[in-house]
Amino acid sequence: MTLQQFVEVLYMFYHKPTVIGLELPTRQTKKGKLMPNYELPNDEIDTITIKTQNTAGTTEPVPTGDVFSVTSSKPASLGTTVGTDKGGNPAIVLTPLVQVSPGITVTVSDTAGLKVATLVVDIVQDVTPSNIVLDTADATHVSQPVPASPGP
Repeated sequence: MTLQQFVEVLYMFYHKPTVIGLELPTRQTKKGKLMPNYELPNDEIDTITIKTQNTAGTTEPVPTGDVFSVTSSKPASLGTTVGTDKGGNPAIVLTPLVQVSPGITVTVSDTAGLKVATLVVDIVQDVTPSNIVLDTADATHVSQPVPASPGP
């Protein structure tokens, strides 16, 4: 085996998808960290793109001919199907069937034998903001000269 062939085999090993991942909407993050459960408003149907990643966590193309499937731990509460996103990529479609239901496990698997992806979904009621809060923990600070006025 030549060095070039060895490098190609090594590249294929590290750049082969091994795990299924889900591309979650930004509303599911708080201060840059993923929220523990995916909050799905009961009046929305959400579509989440399916991605595949290699052992290093880099996104790789979906294996040719791979077929995905999705299941819900509470199918009477949360409908799940495999569809496509706006770009035509494979995606899961989550449809609430009840007003409120916490802790539903969604499992995505495939025919290529990749490591499955799981997502814990909470079906929630109205998530429209109802009050104003100030995020003092993340306030920014800029230096200025001390004001000349001593105060009131």
